[in-house]
This record gives sequence, C-alpha cells and structure tokens, in this order.
Amino acid sequence: MPVRMVNAHVFCPRLFWLEHVEGLFEDNEHTLQGQHVHRRVDQPGGCVEGPEGEGAWHARSLWLSSVELGLTGKVDLVEAQGDGSVMPVDTKKGVSCQGSLWAPDRVQLSLQALLLRAAGYRVASVGAWYHEERRRVVEPLTEAMIEEALGARDASRVTSAGDRAPPPLVGSSKCFGCSLNAICLPDETHHLQEVIAAEAEAGGALRRVFAPREETLPLHVVEQGATLRLKGEELQVVSRGGETLHSVGMGTLSHVSLYGQVHVTGPALRGLMDRGLALYFFSSSGWYRGRTQSTSNRQVQVRMAQFRAAEGDVGLGAARVLIADKISNVRTLLRRNRGESEAVSESVLRELQRLKGAALRAERREQLLGVEGQAASVSWPAFSRLTGRDDEAFAMRGRTRRPPRDRVNALLSFLYGMLTRDCAHAVESVGLDPFLGVYHTAHHGRPSMALDLMEPFRPLVADSVALGMIRRQEVSAADFTEAGQQVLLKPHARRAVVRAYERRMDEMVTHPVFGYPITYRRVLYVQARLLARFLQGELSELASFRTR
Repeated sequence: MPVRMVNAHVFCPRLFWLEHVEGLFEDNEHTLQGQHVHRRVDQPGGCVEGPEGEGAWHARSLWLSSVELGLTGKVDLVEAQGDGSVMPVDTKKGVSCQGSLWAPDRVQLSLQALLLRAAGYRVASVGAWYHEERRRVVEPLTEAMIEEALGARDASRVTSAGDRAPPPLVGSSKCFGCSLNAICLPDETHHLQEVIAAEAEAGGALRRVFAPREETLPLHVVEQGATLRLKGEELQVVSRGGETLHSVGMGTLSHVSLYGQVHVTGPALRGLMDRGLALYFFSSSGWYRGRTQSTSNRQVQVRMAQFRAAEGDVGLGAARVLIADKISNVRTLLRRNRGESEAVSESVLRELQRLKGAALRAERREQLLGVEGQAASVSWPAFSRLTGRDDEAFAMRGRTRRPPRDRVNALLSFLYGMLTRDCAHAVESVGLDPFLGVYHTAHHGRPSMALDLMEPFRPLVADSVALGMIRRQEVSAADFTEAGQQVLLKPHARRAVVRAYERRMDEMVTHPVFGYPITYRRVLYVQARLLARFLQGELSELASFRTR
C-alpha cells in the first residue's frame, strides 16, 4: 500500500478509492501548487549513510519499501539528527493545524518513520514543512501515533478490498479544494440518495463544487489533405502545401477530431497518448469511425457493474429513463419553436407526453423500442415542418441516415457524429465501456453506451443546433452538394456547423435536478458519472435530464 494513499484515506476514504482503486486523478490549482512546492524535494539529492552512522547527512526523495509492513513510499527529506537517529520530513503546501500536524500528515509521517525503522534506522521524531506559513512542525514519534498509523493502513486495505466506493463526505469543507470533486459529486450523490432531501425541501441549496466551464477545449481538423504534427508542446495543422494553418498548445486540449482525409504524424500521435488525449476519426460527412487513446482507464469495477447490469432490470431501468428523457426533450424542442403557426399541433404534444409515460412503464426493451419508434413517427414530421417553414429546401423527407438523402439529414448526421464522440469521451472518462449499452444492442464497432447517453441530448444539442442554423440562415441550400443519393455538407459549411455545435456545448443550462447552471459540455460528464453510479448500485434511480 503506498503511504501517500493511506494519507488520502485518512483525509477522505472516497478520495482514496477514486485515486487508488479506480486510478482517477485530476489536477487543480491546489495540486499544481503542491507540485511547484515539491519541485526541490522531488529531485533526488544529498547522500545516504548507513544506520550506524552518526554524522550529519540528509537525503531527498528517498524511496523505501517493506514487505513486512506492506508499505511503500517516497520520503521527501530524511535528516540525520546527530545523535544516531534520523527524522523524516514531508513538504506540505498549506498551513499547520494550529502549530501541530494534521491527522493525515501525522499518519503519513508515522508510516514513513516505520519504513525507516524497518530499514534499520532509529527514528524518534517526525516533521513537516508547511510552506504557506514557512514553518517546520516537529513532533516526537509516540506509540499512540504508530498505533494510529497502522490502524489507518489496515482501514485502507479493507476499503480497497471492497466492491463499492465509500459514500461522499457530507457538508465537508474539504470538498471545495479537492481536485476530484467533479468526479466525486458529493452533494449530487447525497441529494439523489435523499440524504439531504429534508434540507433541500427547506430551501437548502446544493453547493456547486466544480467549475462550470472546462479549461480545455477540443480541436477539430476539417481541412482535407492537412497534416497534424507536433512541434515542441504545440500541435500544428499544416495544409497540403506546407502552410501552417493553426497552432495550439497541448495543455489547452481536451481531445482532437479529424474529419476525412487528414493525416497525423507518429510524434503527434505519441504526444497525444502521453497526455491521455483521445484522437477521434470521422468520415468527411461526420460519421464516427473510431478513436485512439492511451491505456489510462483502470476503472474495472465500473465495467464489471456495467456488464452485470446490461441485460438485467438495472439496465432496463436506466434505458427507460434515457428514452423518456429523450421524448420529453423532443416535445420541449417542438413546443418552444412552433411559434404561432400550426407546424406543431397540440395533438402531437399530447401524444409525446403520453409516450413519455409509456416509456417509463415499459417492461421489456422491445416494448421500449416500440415506444421510441412511435415517438419518432410523430416528432419527425413536425420537426420537418419547422425546418422547412421558411425555406422549402430544408424540408425533410423522413429521417435517413446512411446515406443522408436531404439537407437536414446531412446536417443532423454531422451533428450526431460530433455528439456521439463527446458522449463516448464522457462514458470512457467515468470507466464505462462505450461499446456495451443498456438500450442499444451490442454491434461490432458501435459505441452503444455512448448512444444511450446521447439519447436525451439529441434534441437539446444536435436537433436544436440544426434548427437554429437554418432559422438564422447560417447554412443555405447552396452549402450542400449531392452525390448520387447522398447529400453532403461542403467544406466551409462543415466549419460553420462545428462552430455552431461548440457554441451550443458552451451554453449554460440549469440542471433540472440539481438546480445550478452548467454547460452542456460539462453536463454530459455529470450524467455519465451518475449513470455509472446507478449501474454500480450506489444510486437507487438514475437522475433525469429534462428541460422545460
């Protein structure tokens, strides 16, 4: 057991689980500041003398392990005390606990002391350097501290051997500075478990502990014949003629998408993998083909729960909510955009409301599939009347996919491809297998779980963007080309669609369950994580996402 992980367990058992068991880690300002403070002690230096030595010496970044203790860890600094003993000193970025060691620090230093004793050294005291107050706190190593530290080690072993993450902390100030708060979702989880339902009914508000906007953004490359190459810490998009069209720092990227005939060099591919950034491949018309990504996902427990739930009642429960949400959001889209015209009748809205309830009552997936089909037969003609209301060139001839046979279908297919990629990225980030769904059946190469997550967001993101672009005349009939039965977007129109899609993903929406503002880009990850928690049994029901 890494000593650092025992420290995390004392701080928060759920943080320990997420980092040590599921292999998750995210940086924030606190972790980056800690890395900066540690930059000197992380560099091995000094010298190490044997346990019998009594001279003055020190060693930085000393790695120790003990089979008997079942521990391993790196000591920031070991100092000889001149009396034959040594003292481990750990560097902390913050402040002390009113002149004393914080409990997680005390446990960590005590375990480091035990590792030094196991190596033959005598240890009488431990110390921590608290950088923010420029102060070293030294405490004698007592039997009570040793007992506390070994108890913490044993508790962390019990937690790691479990099959479910410990519950989040309740109302803890620790959550605000935790780099994994957006993964943990402490208040959201408790809210859904009705732990804080009484407080919510009394007017208590959920604390938004994660940033509402992403600091990183995707890169889309649609220039045919272009090459993606790496130069230093920058990705460069180079045209067929050798002109650099765009440069972007690797640290600003969330992932990269290539459309059609776009090449990527080996160094660029390795650079993306080294940083855990996915590279997505699309056809020039926006059909999602696949991705390359490093082997950074270790969340085996999540996938085990997903496979157990896929064909059972738990999976069906999730599928019911996802399809009901989709039908509800389609109804909202049609109602909002019908205006004063008769393009969408009251009977259509009533039928969609009925089908939403039918989806929630479905007893089998086949029955749910039939309900979704009925909803599509009602909603697509109404949607076609909206798209063709101002320009007959944008009237749909039914929903056609492969190939899209009219302009609106070409637009929707391109948008659905981008949304599929973002949903695949979201489900992979929470440990789910994107190819095994709870509603869409498994087919070779089809990201079924990504398509499941995508269902409620088709009308909210893709359909809404398509309708808005047509209404605002951001696309015209001349922006499409026909090739046999297939209708395709022209290159400049694809760029316009990408820009409109990314604008929509950055728009804020109020979460219908939690009540705080969040971007569509971020909400995909929240819903994916809640879906994973539901499949694991941590939540008794899946949180809906239905707008009004």
